Amino acid sequence: MIDELEKQIAWQNINTSEEKNKILSGKAIAIENEQVNLTNTNGNLNKENINCVVVNFKNIKVLIPGSELGIEKDDKKTIRNLIGSEIRFLILESDKLTNIAVASRKKAMDKIKSIELKKYEVGDNVYAKVISVFSKYIIVECLGVDIRLKISDLEYGYVANLSRLYQVGDKIKVVIKEIDSNNAVLKVSHKEIKDDPYKNIRANFIEGGEYLAKVTGFSDNRSFCILKARNRYNGNTSSMVRDPTITRRYNYCKS
Repeated sequence: MIDELEKQIAWQNINTSEEKNKILSGKAIAIENEQVNLTNTNGNLNKENINCVVVNFKNIKVLIPGSELGIEKDDKKTIRNLIGSEIRFLILESDKLTNIAVASRKKAMDKIKSIELKKYEVGDNVYAKVISVFSKYIIVECLGVDIRLKISDLEYGYVANLSRLYQVGDKIKVVIKEIDSNNAVLKVSHKEIKDDPYKNIRANFIEGGEYLAKVTGFSDNRSFCILKARNRYNGNTSSMVRDPTITRRYNYCKS
């Protein structure tokens, strides 16, 4: 009885989304090549086999075609990085008999940013949700806009692989650097939310000193390490603590 009631409520939400543009959300659980009905630019309905993200919405199978994801590329490799993320969408069409619906994330994002971008200005702090993680950058969803954040937008020091620090579904605080609601432009920084660990570097390290460090990575002509900072008060040195963590070129560290 409870399962039947939940199913009924779920389909009420599906119908409301399709008829009144109510935004729904669910977790992306798979990628499938499915035959879906898509309306072309002439308004005609065509059946196409296309890579789709599969979202489980209260046990209803929701298909979001790659072209309706609103991402830079809709190839399988790019789409794969959305698996596990919470996706917001609007229903385009549904079939209760097959328990399947077709949806658009792109249209949901357009609706969200048309509402949200007007509320904020440069310097405001907001939250962004990580939807894809790569080694050198992540993609976050913020106020209905997908933003690519590189290492330089995220961290002060060297990072070999961002997947060690960020995961799909993480919520991070960011500061708005540029915003234009008319053109749906939004630029943010997560790094500038954090304290700059180099600001008071001389309070923790002195030239010629030797410190415990951990090698974190290499490039063509340098190595990188994490130095464990020391806090000094009135000439006395406290025990070593991990924070603040300073990442510097390895030639600052002496073995």
